[in-house]
Amino acid sequence: MKSNKTKSAMTALVIAAMLCSAAMPIRAAEAQWVNNNGTWSYVKEDGSIAKGWIKDNNCWYAFDDNGAMRTGWIASNEHWYFMGESGVMQADAWVEDNGARYYIKGTGVMAKDYVKDGYELTEDGKAIPLAESKSVVLTDPEAIEGEVIEGNLYVDVTTAKALELKGVTVKGKLVVIGDNKTAGKLTITDSKIESISTQTRNTEVVLSGETEVKTIVLEETAAVTPDKNFKGEVEKIEVQSTTKGEIVIEVPAQEVSTRTYASVDIQAPVESLEVKTDTQIKVNADVKNVVVTESAKDTAIEVSKGSTVGTLTADAPVSIDGKGTVNKVEANVDGVEAGKDTVIKDVETGKDVEKAPEVNKPSTGGSSSGGSGSVTPSYTTHTVIDDGSLKTAIMDSKDNDHIVLQNDITLTLTKTGVDSVELGFYDQLLSDTSKKEIIIDLNGKTLTLSSVHYINNKGKTVSTKFSYINKSIVFKNGNITSKNKIDGSDSVFIVGKDGSITLDNVKMDTNASALSPQGNASKVIVKNHSEINAGTYAVGTNAGSEDNYNFEILIEDSILKTTGNNGTDTEDAKDNDDATVLINVPGSLIIKNSELYGNRQTLVVRAGNATVTNTKIHYTDAFGKDKDYLTGNWGGGNELPCAPIVVGDRFGSDTYKSDSVLTLDYVTITGEHTQKLSADTENIQLVQIYVYGRNGHSAILNVNDGCDFVASKVLVGPEHTDITGLTDYSKIDTNSKIISEHEEETNDSTNGSLPEDVDNIENTDESNTEDNTVNDSTTSNNEEEKEEEVPTAPATE
Repeated sequence: MKSNKTKSAMTALVIAAMLCSAAMPIRAAEAQWVNNNGTWSYVKEDGSIAKGWIKDNNCWYAFDDNGAMRTGWIASNEHWYFMGESGVMQADAWVEDNGARYYIKGTGVMAKDYVKDGYELTEDGKAIPLAESKSVVLTDPEAIEGEVIEGNLYVDVTTAKALELKGVTVKGKLVVIGDNKTAGKLTITDSKIESISTQTRNTEVVLSGETEVKTIVLEETAAVTPDKNFKGEVEKIEVQSTTKGEIVIEVPAQEVSTRTYASVDIQAPVESLEVKTDTQIKVNADVKNVVVTESAKDTAIEVSKGSTVGTLTADAPVSIDGKGTVNKVEANVDGVEAGKDTVIKDVETGKDVEKAPEVNKPSTGGSSSGGSGSVTPSYTTHTVIDDGSLKTAIMDSKDNDHIVLQNDITLTLTKTGVDSVELGFYDQLLSDTSKKEIIIDLNGKTLTLSSVHYINNKGKTVSTKFSYINKSIVFKNGNITSKNKIDGSDSVFIVGKDGSITLDNVKMDTNASALSPQGNASKVIVKNHSEINAGTYAVGTNAGSEDNYNFEILIEDSILKTTGNNGTDTEDAKDNDDATVLINVPGSLIIKNSELYGNRQTLVVRAGNATVTNTKIHYTDAFGKDKDYLTGNWGGGNELPCAPIVVGDRFGSDTYKSDSVLTLDYVTITGEHTQKLSADTENIQLVQIYVYGRNGHSAILNVNDGCDFVASKVLVGPEHTDITGLTDYSKIDTNSKIISEHEEETNDSTNGSLPEDVDNIENTDESNTEDNTVNDSTTSNNEEEKEEEVPTAPATE
């Protein structure tokens, strides 16, 4: 019997390896499987015995601390995985065990609180017919209102990309499901939800009004965000994502716990943060207590400037960095390190700790105000009531001080020179070289910037603007308006050399352009539910000088819209001649979790490097005129072909001096340009992305996961272009006429890579049961799962 059982296991292992090895290279000779009295081990190329997770011939296997191959159920990272009799990790498969059926997702994780093939997978993973449960599956895009759901409410965003719940009570869980590709949005208004579970990527759940939520479980890298009307707080947020990426915490919470491979960005106040696995954490809000547990070795925590951690308790080695403040570090182990820029006010060490961070207090500082509990911001607050007190506060404030508006205020942007136009106190700002940062809390009020019109030395009528260098200016929590500009391309804020501007939860309205980085190393940041309504550009660079190179632009969790400007300072000066975001010099543009709205172009990358993630590009084609730019050289600015997205350049001279690189990841394009090559209505082409390169400067388009647009509506120029991740795009000639549909070979892969630092798996009593009856299938080849459902190893327990 023993020899037969060994032979059977060997056969199963060989068959599994054959099924998994299609189109795979042969292993190196020294890597081999070893059978020791019926226990399988794997000897790696370096001669060591494999532990933890190993990928062999495109299949995943798990080994215990002694190197023995695991079979059956494995529990880790608060998830269950199933290894078949041959040791292969199951994926996209039904498993039968002790009379119950279970579904294993494409990631290898056992499904729970999930629906599949007419079954509901309950909290313990067992399948029951959906018709016999109290749960409801919602796919209709129409809002449901006032209903009470006794069981779970499953919201499927695969087909209905925008759903809304109003006044709904869910006594079970609200579970967001989908295909991990579709960019969906669920808005929950004035509802009572016991628990929310996100089980699909690239989806935003928006909390609004009097909505009450006790627990949010983030099982995928989706986002849960509050809108400006949300008045509540979440009791607990659990981050359990098994995939890499970034999870943003934007909802105030009493408790947050992380057990994930994703990085975590905390952008709302949190009472308690518990880190259970090694995680990259950004703290961009005040956190009262942080605990790094023993299992979270090598966690990195970055505390941003202006943010404060009350007490950080380290039971494992941790790296602390950033320009923020930690009031107290409790180092209970060696290996706790802090960067030189982090303010640390107090340090306590455990009994046997030999090395810990040193107290690092700021050399200067003002009085403290605000805060609660042990979180004490280290800044002075200046309250202002009119333009005079605002100017005084800006001149008197120190770095990190907060200027808080008590009323709506109007500032007139006065002229200080023929062509140099700044605020009246601009010269005094420059004279104080020690002051680098000004923080203006609009406090829900409106700051109106009124321009003065004058004739410059070139005889042109222009408007004054807010321009500065070598300073960081932050506006947050309120409104900015500037609506009496003449030129729609003239910017309200011009950020010069080594300067930066941040709009943090700010709504800005202007009939001109809003923000323009025009200096070496200048920065523009728009984040945290900010909204810009502008004329020609919401954000745009200027190619007039090489001094404007090396900018950085970050647009995150925000909405940007443009309408154009017809050359008047009237309220309604719209002409649809716009490009919502435009870059045309070497530098970096990052757009994440946002929406852009445009009419002539929505996004233009004429030069520089742009990365757009989880974002919707909206386009009306209201301008609709290409002029001569389809067959000849383009003009300056946005004088180029119409399209939702334009990448590259076709200018007569070398004005735009770099490659144009655009990377898209989970990007949706709504709308298209109707491109007319002639008066003949048959010569019409539909365009969503227009790519054109020229000699010396290539136009590069990289399309990654989850994008939603039509490949044939991507028009690619005849030369100096590079397209990756996209098939069936349309090649055009120098007259912009489609000459062929390009077909590119793809190399789809069902499996991804395990994190390099995973080498152990939790041992459980249930891990090695020999009497399980299973479907011993290999990793799924389901086309819908390719590259999306990637098996990711559980974290070390």
